Amino acid sequence: MASFSLHGIAVSQGIAIGRAHLLAPAALDVKHYLIADEQVEAEVERLKSAIKTVRHELNTIRSELPKDAPAELGAFIDVHALILSDPMLQEVPQNIIRNRYYNAEWALVTQIDELSAQFDEIEDPYLRERKADIQQVGERILKVLTGSAIHLPPADGDAAPNIIVVAHDISPADMLQFRDGAFAGFVTDLGGPNSHTAIVARSLDIPAAVGMH
Repeated sequence: MASFSLHGIAVSQGIAIGRAHLLAPAALDVKHYLIADEQVEAEVERLKSAIKTVRHELNTIRSELPKDAPAELGAFIDVHALILSDPMLQEVPQNIIRNRYYNAEWALVTQIDELSAQFDEIEDPYLRERKADIQQVGERILKVLTGSAIHLPPADGDAAPNIIVVAHDISPADMLQFRDGAFAGFVTDLGGPNSHTAIVARSLDIPAAVGMH
């Protein structure tokens, strides 16, 4: 069997050996279509419902954190909850639906792309990387809208974790959901040493490589 090597940024120490499990971004499968005038408010409600579901998910993850968990883990969930409540992510996509007649997914992706472009103009590298948090929150909403929830294969009994998650990006909230499963490490296209995902990986002592492109 042929083998090959990929190189990225090691953000957490350790070695993980296992089977690759690909998590495809929901944004890649988003359908773009125009809706009729009488469908507008129903589409707005669909977006509101997805945001409400994500808020409940984040609250659940936050409440289930172990008492001895590092403080930054809860802080990252709080950051995503704040982003979720921001009018730029809640109200603007609704206005896009009403004014341009875009379906909910298209409206959300349009706004995320606009916000991401604004962050690309920021000179400070740490603040510029916060673009990833907005994209991760948007991705979570999209997965609810498209019904493509993230899940991993069940753990193999008492066997050691043997799944290497391969993804375009993974949010801190998703990593916290994975922590009790068959999750041995992860590899992502995006991210850097200062990304929230990298910090969570170090806190959970999970081998990780980011910035694989």
